[in-house]
Amino acid sequence: MRRIFILVSLAFATLVYAHEGHRPLPTRGMEVDAETGKMVLTKTSRDLLDVQTAEVTSKPFEHTIWTYGSIVVPWNQHAVIASPLAGRIVDLKVSPGETVQAGQVVAVMESLELEQLVLELRAAQVDLLLSEKLVANLGQASQSGAVPGARLRESQSKLEQDRVAIELGRAKWQALRLPIVTLNTILRSPETEHRQLLELRTPIGGVVTHADLSMGKNVDPKEHLFEILDLSRVWLKIQVLEKDLTKVAVGQQVSFQRTSSKAVPVVGTIDVVGASLDSESYQGTVWATLENGTSNGVSLLPGVTGKVQINIGGNSGQLVIPFSSVMRDGAERFALVEQEQTAVASIYQKQALVLGRRSGDQIEVLGGNLFPGDRVVTRGVHELGGYFAKGVLKVNAESARDIGLQSEIVSHGAVAETITIAGVVDVPPTHRSIASAQLGGAIEQILVDRGETVRKGQVLAEIASESFKNLQLDLLKTNLDVILTTDIVQNFRSATEAIAARQLWEMESQLNQLTSRRDKLIQQLLTVGVTQQQISDLLSNRELMLTMSVRAPIDGVVVGFDKFLGHVVSPEEPLFEIHDLSHAWVQGFVSELDFPRIGIGQNVRVRFDAATDEIVVGTVTRSGQAISKDDRTLSIWIDLKTMPSFQLQHKMMARISIETGAKNEGLRIPRQAIVHEGLRPYVFVEGENRTFERRYVVTGPSDDLGTLISSGLRPGEAIAIRGARELQSGYAALK
Repeated sequence: MRRIFILVSLAFATLVYAHEGHRPLPTRGMEVDAETGKMVLTKTSRDLLDVQTAEVTSKPFEHTIWTYGSIVVPWNQHAVIASPLAGRIVDLKVSPGETVQAGQVVAVMESLELEQLVLELRAAQVDLLLSEKLVANLGQASQSGAVPGARLRESQSKLEQDRVAIELGRAKWQALRLPIVTLNTILRSPETEHRQLLELRTPIGGVVTHADLSMGKNVDPKEHLFEILDLSRVWLKIQVLEKDLTKVAVGQQVSFQRTSSKAVPVVGTIDVVGASLDSESYQGTVWATLENGTSNGVSLLPGVTGKVQINIGGNSGQLVIPFSSVMRDGAERFALVEQEQTAVASIYQKQALVLGRRSGDQIEVLGGNLFPGDRVVTRGVHELGGYFAKGVLKVNAESARDIGLQSEIVSHGAVAETITIAGVVDVPPTHRSIASAQLGGAIEQILVDRGETVRKGQVLAEIASESFKNLQLDLLKTNLDVILTTDIVQNFRSATEAIAARQLWEMESQLNQLTSRRDKLIQQLLTVGVTQQQISDLLSNRELMLTMSVRAPIDGVVVGFDKFLGHVVSPEEPLFEIHDLSHAWVQGFVSELDFPRIGIGQNVRVRFDAATDEIVVGTVTRSGQAISKDDRTLSIWIDLKTMPSFQLQHKMMARISIETGAKNEGLRIPRQAIVHEGLRPYVFVEGENRTFERRYVVTGPSDDLGTLISSGLRPGEAIAIRGARELQSGYAALK
């Protein structure tokens, strides 16, 4: 203020002479022409105010969102290792903190269960060899009549049983992923002692972060023995406010600044936009993949948090000026452009601007007569800008575009009786599903990514399950028994004279029981997700499926999964949550006082918090028919006649306006045209030359779209229906 006082009171002691080619300088420090927007400022006044300028530049200008994020290990880069059998550690190959490669042996165990399997295989092979010799000898004796045919058939039956035992033992061996070479050695020389140890291998490469083991420790199959993390790349889980969700997209650049470090931010790219809001924070989730171990030494550990800057787009060659150069006159924003500077004076031109987004001390210029290389005043702005005050609320074309100004002629119309209630997006239960394993086991493979679109029946994960292997073994044994018993029944039927009828009936009854059991086992496998073709392959090839598939129950998008490789899951434990977002309801909550006014078939207008300017129409189609004891509200469901321009997500917030009664006629204006000062409503009436008068009005009935005006306006007058709030700010500046 002291500088302004000195400036306006300054008088030169001597005349300032005109110089060749220029007009005479002002004799009191400055000269302002408010009509043309031109200002002449003497060097003395310029120095006194310390007026400084900056160059208008053209450069990339990104729009950004600031939020928070945390580091998460990718599903397929986090694994725990457990033993498939109970046993005892006899050798530890790695220690915590050590780096391992995929497939590397991390421990060696001895197991009584494995030794028992070896003994069973040896015994079965010895019995098989003996049965083969016996059948061969009895076959020759039977042909000569020295041995009854019944004894030969009994020996043949025993031979088939021994073969079944070998087949089952082989399947168990393969299911444990034990060396086939060792199995063949056992079967070639069953009389030789064989000691087989169980090797535990890591499914992924990475760093051993946990190994709570010691030599000689006894372990069980459900115990996590090792934990492996591959941190070569990590996921950045970013929380985004619902109102910003429609602005983010795959491919946008993100910058992550760790809370615990002031190191250079880590840059990545959004690769997944989540399809569901967080159940606790009700924020959206987007994901970016970051590389670890970069040249600048950044180390991103799981659980690390920090600030995230999301670049949501912009122009590659946008005009940019310092925000400190922007002045305001009512609703108008402008800058002073330096047109000339000499040793004795400077000339500045007022230039109205259309401004975009701001980033720090920079703001983009979307319109106005500015060019790269121009210089705008950045210091002395407030002192000089005051000399351009018009004292009236007048808006030029650039300022109108800047504030999105739109006017409308006042006319008669109607408003309906409405109530406005809170609501949330509700994906119907038929379009939401949980994928889980029917049998317990450990996750061996994860075959889908965050936010991936999947089809019904698609395999999402593979589970290594002992129960699943035992079910297959039971089916194989039963099927082999069916084949053997069928052969016996056929032999009995062909030898009716030598076989008593009772023996045939007993064998036929046994065959029926075995067939029924086989059918039940097949149905169980179908229930846990095995296909009919896989069952046929199992019965023909006699090779166990090592893992059980978890399949998608419906078409949709993966919206939830928080497990990792090796994680032991129980039967029916939720693994993947899938939403089919092609259809969604909006659930509304009507207060106990208002529910008598709500009926099926009423029209509604829905505004979502993610995009409040967009209106979607719908109809009330269902009611909960009961008042909640918790919040005393009635739930209703709305079917949308149209879908919004953005993807709806489960639990998105909404405001629902429901027409509940007759309409009222009168002088009607849009609700957004009304501004308030305290409790008093005002509108801005447009006059000549785009000047605006703030006028007090008396309001009447209203709905979510418009308000009836009792007094203060006349039909045919034009009022601002968009940009009214910006005009209110300009009006306050004039006062």
